[in-house]
Amino acid sequence: MSSIPMEYLGREQAYVKHTILRTYLQRLFMIIGRSEQVINYVDCFAGPWSEESDDLRDTSIGISLSLMKDCAKSLEERHGAKVKFRALYIEKNDEAFAKLQKFLSNNTGSVVDASCIHGDYTTKIDDIASWAKLGFTFFFIDPKGWRKVIDAPVLAPLLALNRTEFLINLMYDFLNRAMSMTAQQANVEELLGKPITFSGKETATERQHIIVSQYRQVVGDLYSGRTAHVTVERPGMDRVLYFLIYLTRHSKGLIVFKEAAEQMEMVQRVSQFETKLRQQASKRLPVYDLFSSPEDQPESVNIRDNRMLARKYLLTRLSSTPLLVDNDCWANFLVETELYPTDLQLAFKDLIKEEKIINLDANAQRRTKNPVRPNWPSKSERWVLCAESLSPKVTC
Repeated sequence: MSSIPMEYLGREQAYVKHTILRTYLQRLFMIIGRSEQVINYVDCFAGPWSEESDDLRDTSIGISLSLMKDCAKSLEERHGAKVKFRALYIEKNDEAFAKLQKFLSNNTGSVVDASCIHGDYTTKIDDIASWAKLGFTFFFIDPKGWRKVIDAPVLAPLLALNRTEFLINLMYDFLNRAMSMTAQQANVEELLGKPITFSGKETATERQHIIVSQYRQVVGDLYSGRTAHVTVERPGMDRVLYFLIYLTRHSKGLIVFKEAAEQMEMVQRVSQFETKLRQQASKRLPVYDLFSSPEDQPESVNIRDNRMLARKYLLTRLSSTPLLVDNDCWANFLVETELYPTDLQLAFKDLIKEEKIINLDANAQRRTKNPVRPNWPSKSERWVLCAESLSPKVTC
């Protein structure tokens, strides 16, 4: 039996995207719901579009509404927290908006205060910003294209709001093609904040890194927070379809997002495997455009030894001077390396076993799964390199 729900067959990339949305939102709502009285969710390109289920459970609309209802109930039962959830869905297309409006009229109640706006969200920015000023707001911005919809100047009023987080879809496949088109250079420069030039010697992976890093920087500078990203591949092909860009101002938020991203990556590997099997079975193997530019051609998955990369990184970050590995430090590790939490945990475990590092505040050798526990329980721990330690008390 396929592990991909039937309603997602043929659009596996949506399943991967919705996996991280569902996983992260559930944890986000349960964490911030203990301190926030109002939680807002804004979907700037709500749809629905290619939904297959009547209850829209395979859309961001159905996923978000269901999560808000479940979390409101759980927060009150487990923590005695009565949180008001609000949702705002914006859709430009007339037919999709009619479906959206009908669905909300039949599926909203006292638990979630949901409303919708008909129109181009970029012309409604001031209204959206005003609506979002009450409480904490999570923005999901998932356009079908990339031109003039997720540029930093367009997002600026929303990025300036205080208590917000963002998940933005950067349609890399389309953008990458536009990079070599003279007619699109102004749009590319507006999106990335400056002209981007390539030597022609970059690999596809290096090209991706340059582009996504520049976009993260330009929106991150306006937002004044941390950024991360996850990669979503075209179904059945080892080729980037889009990047999901995450923005937060909290270390814990970034840690939780990276944990959710790690789960999403496992789902994506299964999804890709199953999709390729179906393509082979039906003899529908992908045929690439003979006239496309080299950077458009798919490149084999860049297999990295993440555990070794994490080891090398940690040996440069740790020294004889104790390093307090709290949430802020752990978030920095994740941003600087673009590795997953498990990669770093396994590297710590190896280095402990090899007696190259030690935890000054606890016996981490007894921790079989996660030797590093940032800010757990409400107390961070110090780590040092054994070999470089200047203190005779620091022995392994």
